[in-house]
Amino acid sequence: MLEFVPYTREWTDSVRAFNQRMLAGGLESELCFPEEPPPSSPGDLLYHEYFLAVEGTDVHGAYFLTHETWSTNGDSHHVCNFRLPLSEGFVNPRYKGTGITLMKHALERCPHLYCLGLGDKKRPLPKMLIRQNWPIADTAFYFRCVHPREVLRDLAWLRTNPGLRLVMDAAARSGGGSGIAALQRLRTQQPFGEMTVSTAGDFGDCADSLWNRARPAFSMLADRSSAVLKARYPASDPRFQRLVIGSPSGMIGWAVVLATAMNHHRHFGNLKVGTIVDSLALPGDEHRVIHAATRVLEEHGVDLIVSNQSHRSWRTAFEQSGYLSGPTNRFFTPSPALARLLEPFDQKFPLTHLTRGDGAGPIHL
Repeated sequence: MLEFVPYTREWTDSVRAFNQRMLAGGLESELCFPEEPPPSSPGDLLYHEYFLAVEGTDVHGAYFLTHETWSTNGDSHHVCNFRLPLSEGFVNPRYKGTGITLMKHALERCPHLYCLGLGDKKRPLPKMLIRQNWPIADTAFYFRCVHPREVLRDLAWLRTNPGLRLVMDAAARSGGGSGIAALQRLRTQQPFGEMTVSTAGDFGDCADSLWNRARPAFSMLADRSSAVLKARYPASDPRFQRLVIGSPSGMIGWAVVLATAMNHHRHFGNLKVGTIVDSLALPGDEHRVIHAATRVLEEHGVDLIVSNQSHRSWRTAFEQSGYLSGPTNRFFTPSPALARLLEPFDQKFPLTHLTRGDGAGPIHL
């Protein structure tokens, strides 16, 4: 009979053994459960809770929650990101059904759960959630090739297909990169109005003012007050560049960007990848914010810029900035209780604001 216990240091060896059994059964190494319980306390703005499903001294399942505050139709709600649920049923039929047990335990902790990411709808987790009547929705993937020839030569996730690799090499030699650049130029529109762009060491009171003015425009989004932004994108992490976009009348928006030199990355090879991780703007100023963030990343010499977006106005802003769209591997699945806050879901989901900064954040970028 499985029972749930908090993940504390004395369970480290059992978690390590659990991971080894899962890896032997075919689990991807990046999906292993942490082998040390990460520090977190209920006083943290983004508080993590770790749980193990155990039988005696053996671990047969695990998951963790990130406790957050979200704004839904203008009201604040306690929401949890249901993260890394692992069931030994993946490799041992004796533990079939453990995944459902993990989910039910998490729902008892917080009925407003969500998953964001998932990678592939055919994986066991999204298939299980869909069977339990959790809706699933895409967050659109956008990309802009700053140096198209380099992208054609080194975009690893497409080059795994031998036929496609030959096509990409031929396109790089024959001017296909110029065609991509021309298409992006044709799609690019210049935003109206003066604007300034500055970098901030941290987000201050101006972010709170923007948060209070902007959030009524969304059906649902995670808290983006200055305190939470400081927790998500700490000044101590040199990867994050915080951009403040202004006009003569004051701040109109902000963006968080990354410029990462990849090294044999399984998706991006050795490209230098820019990521528009997160952003917020006054309604109507989304295009100016994305235009500004794009220019900054181009100045950093990136080869490719990527982002994921759910809100229709932000998606339009990327299209106006010359971005192309491609297949996404980032899906949003809310629990039935959370989905009810978005009824009718098909109409309200396009008004949510989900970015690469939400969920687990910009991992692997």
